[in-house]
Amino acid sequence: MTTPSVGRLDNIVRELERLHRDAQDIFDAHVDCLRHRAPGVPFGTLKAREIAQPAGSTINYVEGLRIVRRRILGEVT
Repeated sequence: MTTPSVGRLDNIVRELERLHRDAQDIFDAHVDCLRHRAPGVPFGTLKAREIAQPAGSTINYVEGLRIVRRRILGEVT
Protein backbone atom coordinates (compact mmCIF):
# COMPACT_ATOMS: atom_id res chain seq x y z
CA MET A 1 0.00 0.00 0.00
CA THR A 2 1.37 3.42 -0.93
CA THR A 3 1.12 6.48 1.26
CA PRO A 4 -1.11 9.18 -0.27
CA SER A 5 0.58 12.47 -1.08
CA VAL A 6 -0.33 15.38 1.13
CA GLY A 7 1.84 17.89 -0.69
CA ARG A 8 -1.16 19.73 -2.09
CA LEU A 9 -2.75 19.93 1.35
CA ASP A 10 0.53 21.18 2.82
CA ASN A 11 0.73 23.85 0.12
CA ILE A 12 -2.86 24.94 0.75
CA VAL A 13 -2.27 25.12 4.51
CA ARG A 14 0.90 27.19 4.02
CA GLU A 15 -0.87 29.52 1.60
CA LEU A 16 -3.89 29.93 3.90
CA GLU A 17 -1.55 30.65 6.80
CA ARG A 18 0.24 33.29 4.72
CA LEU A 19 -3.05 34.80 3.64
CA HIS A 20 -4.27 34.75 7.24
CA ARG A 21 -1.18 36.72 8.33
CA ASP A 22 -1.71 39.18 5.47
CA ALA A 23 -5.37 39.64 6.41
CA GLN A 24 -4.44 40.14 10.06
CA ASP A 25 -1.92 42.83 9.06
CA ILE A 26 -4.60 44.60 6.98
CA PHE A 27 -7.10 44.46 9.86
CA ASP A 28 -4.53 45.80 12.31
CA ALA A 29 -3.54 48.65 9.97
CA HIS A 30 -7.21 49.53 9.47
CA VAL A 31 -7.84 49.56 13.22
CA ASP A 32 -4.75 51.74 13.71
CA CYS A 33 -6.29 54.23 11.27
CA LEU A 34 -9.59 54.11 13.15
CA ARG A 35 -7.78 54.85 16.42
CA HIS A 36 -6.87 58.29 15.10
CA ARG A 37 -10.60 59.07 14.90
CA ALA A 38 -11.36 57.48 18.28
CA PRO A 39 -8.17 58.03 20.34
CA GLY A 40 -9.62 56.92 23.68
CA VAL A 41 -10.99 53.59 22.46
CA PRO A 42 -8.72 50.56 23.04
CA PHE A 43 -7.36 48.71 19.99
CA GLY A 44 -9.07 45.43 20.91
CA THR A 45 -12.42 47.11 21.39
CA LEU A 46 -12.22 48.79 18.00
CA LYS A 47 -11.11 45.57 16.29
CA ALA A 48 -13.98 43.64 17.84
CA ARG A 49 -16.56 46.34 17.06
CA GLU A 50 -15.41 47.23 13.55
CA ILE A 51 -14.34 43.84 12.18
CA ALA A 52 -14.88 40.78 14.37
CA GLN A 53 -18.51 41.34 15.39
CA PRO A 54 -19.81 42.34 11.93
CA ALA A 55 -17.90 39.44 10.35
CA GLY A 56 -19.26 36.84 12.79
CA SER A 57 -18.41 35.32 16.15
CA THR A 58 -15.66 33.26 14.55
CA ILE A 59 -13.97 35.78 12.37
CA ASN A 60 -14.40 35.09 8.69
CA TYR A 61 -11.32 36.69 7.20
CA VAL A 62 -12.79 36.96 3.73
CA GLU A 63 -15.82 38.81 5.09
CA GLY A 64 -13.61 40.85 7.38
CA LEU A 65 -11.56 41.98 4.38
CA ARG A 66 -14.76 42.85 2.54
CA ILE A 67 -15.84 44.98 5.54
CA VAL A 68 -12.50 46.80 5.58
CA ARG A 69 -12.70 47.31 1.80
CA ARG A 70 -16.23 48.75 2.01
CA ARG A 71 -15.23 51.05 4.86
CA ILE A 72 -12.13 52.29 3.04
CA LEU A 73 -14.28 53.04 0.00
CA GLY A 74 -16.87 54.75 2.19
CA GLU A 75 -19.61 52.28 1.36
CA VAL A 76 -22.29 51.82 4.02
CA THR A 77 -22.59 48.31 5.47
